[in-house]
Amino acid sequence: MRLVSVASLGTHPYFAAKGFPTERALIVSASDAAMIGGETLVPEGATRAIVIPARIRDRLASCQLIWDDGTKRFLFGGEMGGASFRMAQGRDTWLCEGYATGLSLRAALQAMSRRDTILCCFSAHNVAEVARGVQGRAYVAADRDKPLPHYDGLGTGEHYARMTGFHYAIPDEIGQDLNDVHNGHGIFAVQRFLKVALQGARA
Repeated sequence: MRLVSVASLGTHPYFAAKGFPTERALIVSASDAAMIGGETLVPEGATRAIVIPARIRDRLASCQLIWDDGTKRFLFGGEMGGASFRMAQGRDTWLCEGYATGLSLRAALQAMSRRDTILCCFSAHNVAEVARGVQGRAYVAADRDKPLPHYDGLGTGEHYARMTGFHYAIPDEIGQDLNDVHNGHGIFAVQRFLKVALQGARA
């Protein structure tokens, strides 16, 4: 996929806004993104984007782009169902929606001396899709979304986390993910939510 091949490693304002100013990832310029994916891929005034490869098993199926202001876009025609981005690799597996959640999840697990696989799945629905192909012990780091009647009063993140059948960690406050918890309350608060999921699996 050309978008991945023209990207180069670098830092990005989005990482700084999420509490990880030294994080590096594949970065593509707005001009290259427009040339490869079309003008509609680039928000007005944007200059560069993080390129997050989305893979189904080992096959590159699409990409997510995160722009300077946090706008997220996907390549037109890409295959996202069941696709994920592997952020870390280890014994157990954690599924989450977004890249920033994955960064806070990785930091908290490392502080707990755990080496686990982290798969960013891009959406709550896709967490459940990706979960179908996960083998071994797994958990979900879910977003605390607004409760919805058609999900029996659960938020979207918790609804699909329950669909996986895995134990899950989820913030207390509506509208938050684990990166929000990290930035608002520190890494130990994130660890507290992870321990609830881990202890639930051992019960």
